[in-house]
Amino acid sequence: AFSPDGKTIASGSVDNTVRLWNLNGQLLKTLSGHGSSVRSVAFSPDGKTIASGNNDNTVRLWNLNGQLLKTLSGHS
Repeated sequence: AFSPDGKTIASGSVDNTVRLWNLNGQLLKTLSGHGSSVRSVAFSPDGKTIASGNNDNTVRLWNLNGQLLKTLSGHS
């Protein structure tokens, strides 16, 4: 997923992480905390929060510094 300003890319992985990249392909941050493969990622409209969903039926909200803000449970 591209950030709203188009300068950052977020990717989900089968290694249970979200990675943030710049447009040159440089890794900026690795967000760890999911219990299974990350299936989707999205930026908030203001670009300050990243949502990631995975196979453990949760959605996690992160700030750009990689801090986990909240875990949303209940998907099936």
